[in-house]
Amino acid sequence: MRIESLQLKDFRNIEELTLTPRPGVNVIWGDNGQGKTNLVEGIWMFTGGRSLRGSTQGELIRFGCKSARLEITFEAGGRRQTAVMKLGGKKTVLLNDIPLKSASELAGVFPAVVFSPDHLSLVKEGPALRRRFLDDAICQLYPRYGRYLSDYNRVLTQRAAVLEEVWRSPSAVYLLEVWDDHFVRLNRALLRLRQRFARRLAEAALPIYAGISGEKEVFAAQYVPTLDLPEELDTAEAEEHIREQLLAVREEDIRMHASTIGVHRDDLEITLNGNSARSFGSQGQQRSCALALKLAECRLLEEITGERPIILLDDVLSELDAGRREWLLGGIGGSQVFLTCCDPAGLEGLEHGRFHIRAGRLAD
Repeated sequence: MRIESLQLKDFRNIEELTLTPRPGVNVIWGDNGQGKTNLVEGIWMFTGGRSLRGSTQGELIRFGCKSARLEITFEAGGRRQTAVMKLGGKKTVLLNDIPLKSASELAGVFPAVVFSPDHLSLVKEGPALRRRFLDDAICQLYPRYGRYLSDYNRVLTQRAAVLEEVWRSPSAVYLLEVWDDHFVRLNRALLRLRQRFARRLAEAALPIYAGISGEKEVFAAQYVPTLDLPEELDTAEAEEHIREQLLAVREEDIRMHASTIGVHRDDLEITLNGNSARSFGSQGQQRSCALALKLAECRLLEEITGERPIILLDDVLSELDAGRREWLLGGIGGSQVFLTCCDPAGLEGLEHGRFHIRAGRLAD
C-alpha cells in the first residue's frame, strides 16, 4: 500500500497543494497552524470520509469557498488506483472513475492508521475517546458499520425528543415504538461488530504491550457493554433480548430524556495485572497501553485487508520518550509513513522525503 500523489484544493486552510511522497517516512514540517494536520486529514478522508476531528463538511471547506476537492493516487491490491472526493452540497466520491454511493464504500480499499496526542490519552481519558477509536477502526473494515453508526446517532436524537414529549404527556408513549425498533436493530448490529473487533484487538495488543514493557505487566482489554448480548443468540433472539432490556429502563429513559443504555454508553476497559490502567497506571504505562492498541490496530488492518496500512503520525513523536518512540517506529517499519512536526532536526536518519508547509502551501 503506497500513496503516489495527493492533491488538495480549498480544503481547510489549503488553497491548492500537490504532494508526491516517497516510500518510507515522509516528514511534513512547519510551524503550528500552517496546515500540517490539515494535510494529514486530507489523506485520512479517503479511509471512509469521516473527518479526523469530527468536523462537519462545511468546516472542511476553505473559508470563503463553496467547495473542496481531494484526489489521491495510490497503489493497492496490486494495481494503481485513483480516488476523488468533492465536498460542498452533496458529497461525491469516485474510485477509479466509478461513482460510489457514499465515502464509506472506500472502507478496506485505502487502509490507514492515525496516531495523535489524543490517542496517547486513550487510557486516561473518558470512554468517548475509546469508542471513537473503535468506531474509526471498524469503519475502515466494514462499510456498513459507518452507515449503522450514522443511523444510530440520528435515532438517539429522535428518541431523546420523543422521550421528552412522553415525559410531558404520558399518552404519547406509543410514539416510542418506532424509534425503539430502530434502536434495538442498530444496537444489535453495532454491538456484535464492536465486541468481535475488540476481542481481536485485545489478542493482538497483548504481545505488543509485553514487548514495550519488557513483560513487567500483563495487559488486557475487554469491551464493556451496557447491554447484555450473549454470543449464541441468533438475530431474532438477540433483538428480543435487547428489547426486554430497553423496556426495563423505559421509565428512567423518560425521566432523563435520553437513552440510558446502548452502544453510545459502552467502554473498552484496559487493565494491567488485573487492575484498571486508567485508575492505577502511571502515565508511562497508560501511553504504552495506547501504543499497544494502536499498533494492534495496524496489524489487524493488514491481516484483514491484506494491505499494509498508511501510517499517519500527527505531532506524536515529541510526546514520547526514546524507548516508546523506538517501539512505535519499529512497529510500523515497512509502511509508508507521514510524520508531522514543527522542527525536523534529529529526524534526518528517518525520512525518505521532507516537505515544508507554510500557510497551507508547500514552501520548498
